[in-house]
Amino acid sequence: MTQIPDVPPTDPPASPPPADTVRPQPARGAEIGALIGGAFGLVFLVVNSTGFSTVGRIMVLVVGILAFAAILFLAFRSHGRRRGSPQAGTAKAFGTSFWIIVAVEALALFGGTKLLAGLGYPEFGVAWVSVVVGTHFFALGHVFGLRRFHLLAGVVTLCGIAGFIAFFIPAPAFIPVLAGVIPGFVLLAFGLWALAPVDAQG
Repeated sequence: MTQIPDVPPTDPPASPPPADTVRPQPARGAEIGALIGGAFGLVFLVVNSTGFSTVGRIMVLVVGILAFAAILFLAFRSHGRRRGSPQAGTAKAFGTSFWIIVAVEALALFGGTKLLAGLGYPEFGVAWVSVVVGTHFFALGHVFGLRRFHLLAGVVTLCGIAGFIAFFIPAPAFIPVLAGVIPGFVLLAFGLWALAPVDAQG
């Protein structure tokens, strides 16, 4: 009678952790995107709320500062949680394309506003800045691979266009609000939204 050799038992393959135990994280690149958007937003509020009443400006600045403080806290907390994970995607985003975008934006901002002032249309400066900042997020969205940047770009760019339209209505007094304060709050709100945990990049 042939004896069948004993086969040692094998451990079952490890099963992946349950979906509910995996903590959602902000999309890769969201931290730097939120900080860029939040910084622009706060600057927009500081620069374009000078025509408000004292109480109105204080309220605008308090909300803006609190929102930016929240962005800072959430961005650094998210970065700390990612520590130790591969950062290749983020490092790649800060390559040549990123710095070309920054250089073109700086040239367009300072050169464009100076040209408009020289032509006798300094009122267009606020609207021009909003358009440039808005369109630069289209390019950043491509570099960072974040489609939500394109939504932000569209909204801020439209605010800048609204500022140009206000000049020709004519309602130039509304330019700082339409092309400055509103996009400032939009940028800050985007910064908070960008840091919301997601299961997959959208």
